[in-house]
Amino acid sequence: MPKTEEGDTDRRVKFYNSVDVARLLSKDGVPKSKLAMISLISKGSSGGSQSRVDPDTFQCLSNVTFAIHPQQINVRDNATGKIIASIEK
Repeated sequence: MPKTEEGDTDRRVKFYNSVDVARLLSKDGVPKSKLAMISLISKGSSGGSQSRVDPDTFQCLSNVTFAIHPQQINVRDNATGKIIASIEK
């Protein structure tokens, strides 16, 4: 795996395993649009509500797939195909 791809994966793991992002996903559910994803990234990365998100940050952090189960939300990294976070609802 190239070094940049590995760094991006580490960045996604750190972001989606943070307490703030887990709280947002369990409260608001998974983002279903680009605007909802931008909102999740801005709230999760800064802890507040930022209106602008860097395009590179958006590209990196949105490279995931969400799987909704009755008791949890799984976040799967599209680059590696592995589950990087399991969040209880």
